[in-house]
Amino acid sequence: MQHMHLFAGLAWNPGIRGILVVLVGVVVLCGSVYLLLGTNLGARLGLLVALTGLFGWLVILTLIWWLTPPAIGPRGNPASWKPVEVYINGGGDAAKTEPLERLVAPSSLPSSSRILAANPQLAEEYPNGFTLSDLKGSHADIVEQYLPADSLDGWKLVSTANAGEAQTAADAALVASGLFQTNGEYKKLDVWQFGGKPTLADDCPDGGSLCRAWHRVSSAFEIKNPPHFAVVQVQRVVPQATVPGQAPPIPKVDPAQPVISVVLIRDIGNERVIPFLYFVISLSLFVLFAWALHSRDKTLMKNRELAASKGD
Repeated sequence: MQHMHLFAGLAWNPGIRGILVVLVGVVVLCGSVYLLLGTNLGARLGLLVALTGLFGWLVILTLIWWLTPPAIGPRGNPASWKPVEVYINGGGDAAKTEPLERLVAPSSLPSSSRILAANPQLAEEYPNGFTLSDLKGSHADIVEQYLPADSLDGWKLVSTANAGEAQTAADAALVASGLFQTNGEYKKLDVWQFGGKPTLADDCPDGGSLCRAWHRVSSAFEIKNPPHFAVVQVQRVVPQATVPGQAPPIPKVDPAQPVISVVLIRDIGNERVIPFLYFVISLSLFVLFAWALHSRDKTLMKNRELAASKGD
C-alpha cells in the first residue's frame, strides 16, 4: 500500500502516453506479422522477410514525406523572413544592404492625398486612409498610374494582404532593436520586395503555354536561390490618449518623424532535409535486408545443387 501513493502521484504525461502508444503499435502490428511469418518460415527467415517488408513500406512513406513534407511528422525548418538591418531614412548613414539604395525614397512616393484628389471614390472604401500597399491589392491599376513598375529599378510593391509574414517579422525586429517598445507606437506603411526567383508573371507576362512550361522546368533546375529581400516601412505615430469605454483612436503618423525601413531576407529553410534523411536510412536498411535475403537464397540454391550432385 505504501507504493500505491507513489504511483498515484505520477502525472499521466502526454509524452509518456505517446511513447506507450508507439510501443504498443509496434508490438501489435509488427509483432503480429512477424508471428505469422515466423511460424511459417522460421524465426530467422521470418524476421528477415518482416524487416524487408517494413523498410520497403517505409521507403515509400518517407519518399512521400520528402516530396511533400507533411503537417505532422518529421520536417525541417520552414521558410521565413530574417531581419538584416533597421535603416532610418534620412539619418545620414548609408544602408548596409546594397539593393536598398535603389529603392525609391519615401519622400518621392505619391501621397495618399494626391491619389485621393484624383480618385475621390476611394474615400468611401478607405475612410481611415490608405497606403500604396493597400491600393496594390484592390486597385493595382491606380497604383500603376502613379508608380509604374519599370520605374522601381527591380523593386516590387507588395499588397498588404500578401505582406503579413514580412510585417510580423518586422514587428519583432523593431521591438528587438529598441527603437520602439510596442508595435502600437508606429504605423506600417508600404512593403517592398526585391530579387528571388522570377515568378511566372515575370517570365511569362503574355501567359503562353510554352512559356509557362519552360518556366516550370527552368525554375525546378535552378539550384541556387538568388537573394530575396523585403522591406517593411514604418513611421512613428502621434501619441493619442485612449478614452475609457471608446474604441482606440486611429493611428496618425507624425510627419516630423523619419520613415524607418526594416530590411528582411528570405531564408528558404530546410523543410525537406529531415524527411530526406529518413528516406536514405529506410532505403539503406531495405537494400541491406533484401541483399541478405538474396544471399541466403543463393547459398540455399548452391547447397541444393551440391546435395543433388552427391546424390547422383
